[in-house]
Amino acid sequence: FRDSLHRVKSDEYKIAGKQLYNLLIKPAIEDVANATAVSIVPHGVLHYLPFDALYTGHRFLIDTTAIRMLPSASVMKFLKNVQQPQTSILVLGNPDLKDSSLDLAGAQQEAIAIAKNQHNAKLLLRGKATETAVKTDAKLFKYLHFASHGVFYDEAPLDSSLLLSADAANDGRLTVNELYSLKLSADLVTLSACETALGKVANGDDVVGFTRGFLHAGAN
Repeated sequence: FRDSLHRVKSDEYKIAGKQLYNLLIKPAIEDVANATAVSIVPHGVLHYLPFDALYTGHRFLIDTTAIRMLPSASVMKFLKNVQQPQTSILVLGNPDLKDSSLDLAGAQQEAIAIAKNQHNAKLLLRGKATETAVKTDAKLFKYLHFASHGVFYDEAPLDSSLLLSADAANDGRLTVNELYSLKLSADLVTLSACETALGKVANGDDVVGFTRGFLHAGAN
């Protein structure tokens, strides 16, 4: 199913998506028929499945109800109502990684467009989109948007990182391990980068990755 999603000129993903929907979601439809939102805690390999893209036969699952994915049921204790900051959104786009082959012109356009349409937005591009800015300013914002490169290490998930601009204080690699020491108040964090939705399924069927890192930062 994941492979078929990359073949955008084919409808093969709808066939596979419908089969998975019938197997995983349809048996529970009556149980969540009146729910305004559904939380899904996957098991094993299903942590790698993009549930939002499952296909009912007429529309995608994300179009039928609000979906919240949790890496483990244990994180539910961290999901609490907190006082949200009033400052709107921090947008980081196309950090300068000192390698022209890593420049992301589309990510920069994306970041500009998002900031332009949001009230009280702070836009950081290229050399200003630093790891230091995240560590010092991110706690002030209700929404965070990263449009950059991301790297996931299956065998060392805590070393997985968002690639941002380096400066004298930080090397530009915002790792999952570093997220655990941050304190954030964001209601929504969007990672528009490769491999950021992945995680390592650890003992106890928990997942170590960016999702758990940001959830933990929001609970500090």
